[in-house]
Amino acid sequence: MKHLIDLISKAIEKINSTHSLIQIVSDLDCDGIAAASIIASTLIHINKSFQITFVNRISEELITRLKERGPELAIFTDMGSGYLDFINELKFGVIILDHHQIEGSPADNVIHINPEEADLKLSGSGITYLLSKEMIKNNSLAPLAIVGTIGDVSYSTNSKLFETPLIEAEIGLNLFGRFSRPLYKALEFSDIPEINEESKAIQFLSEIGINPQKNGGWRTLNDLDADEKRKLTDAIVKESLKHEKYSKKMIFSDVLTLKNFPEELKDAKEFATILNACSNMNSPSTGLALCLGNEKALGTARNLSKAYRKIIGNYMRWIENNPESIKQAEHANYILGKDVINENFIGTIVSMLFKPVEKTLIGFGNSKDGIKVSGRSKNVNIRDMMVEAAKSCGGRGGGHEQAAGAMIPSDAQEKFIELCENLLKEKLIKI
Repeated sequence: MKHLIDLISKAIEKINSTHSLIQIVSDLDCDGIAAASIIASTLIHINKSFQITFVNRISEELITRLKERGPELAIFTDMGSGYLDFINELKFGVIILDHHQIEGSPADNVIHINPEEADLKLSGSGITYLLSKEMIKNNSLAPLAIVGTIGDVSYSTNSKLFETPLIEAEIGLNLFGRFSRPLYKALEFSDIPEINEESKAIQFLSEIGINPQKNGGWRTLNDLDADEKRKLTDAIVKESLKHEKYSKKMIFSDVLTLKNFPEELKDAKEFATILNACSNMNSPSTGLALCLGNEKALGTARNLSKAYRKIIGNYMRWIENNPESIKQAEHANYILGKDVINENFIGTIVSMLFKPVEKTLIGFGNSKDGIKVSGRSKNVNIRDMMVEAAKSCGGRGGGHEQAAGAMIPSDAQEKFIELCENLLKEKLIKI
């Protein structure tokens, strides 16, 4: 831990001593947008000039562009640890704030800060927040770190590092859309058999004495008073107990309310979902604006979220109508997205279709740089498997133990599947 603190102090000193434009490079996902927002807010706080570039991955083309720009300092957020060989080519000051698997060693001009080296479980926005908190001496940016962490599939939000009066934590009903979704819609998508249809959900509310409407508009969960919330909770528990598969953990969850954001963004899970939509719809600037407090960006974010849900629905229907798009091998299932599923969406599709009790699931989506691969597993360390299989195909892999990804050449899909099957069969990689 001391080594991590020393690196953070060194990075702060480097930032403070930089008087020209600082280049920020961040991953194009929810965690990356949140991390970029945290470092941007920090630089604004200390009156530093900066520009932000969002990218899907670090490439030779990106490194060439950075060399041409030649900034005094570049800060990589939520990316960089797996591309130290590329980043080491840069001759100016570099700070990396990342949490992904480390490949190689940093050059002398690179300050590499990764919580894995201190055995900390933090997201990219989480480690960026640690630096920010130390730099500006307050915890005002903790809500953004929470949102980014929720957007990452591998980390808990219960860390005491995130404690702040700006976040209200409680145990509540596990219903998505407390502020933004009509209550009957939240119930419809709750997956409880007796209320998972629109008409059933509305009838359910009426039967327990809760009017789903008020003044001609649909009420949200947040619109209910304390007595109505108790009624709803009791009724959902009773209904859920009729079905053996439901447990207390499925009915209740941690509910995090962000106090310093507009109503649509107060629920941390909803905020993370909106940032994820901005990411996958190639509009990280909209997500960045939301994180920086620009409420005018909400309208654009709503439209992006609506379009995002429609695209996801189209992809899911395509998979359903084309069963051959899922290859069922001996040790894993493979979603063959081809040119149909955009690379930005393959990770979301894999997450939605993955069932922890079943086999490893790996998806492929074509990209201009090759084939984007995304995988989920509860049986093996899929990060190590992705790294090894991708490397053998002439690509790169990385990520986390249960959720990882890779980029491989456009003609390497079958070879990659064969390699994964062999690795899974031999059980070389265990969690």
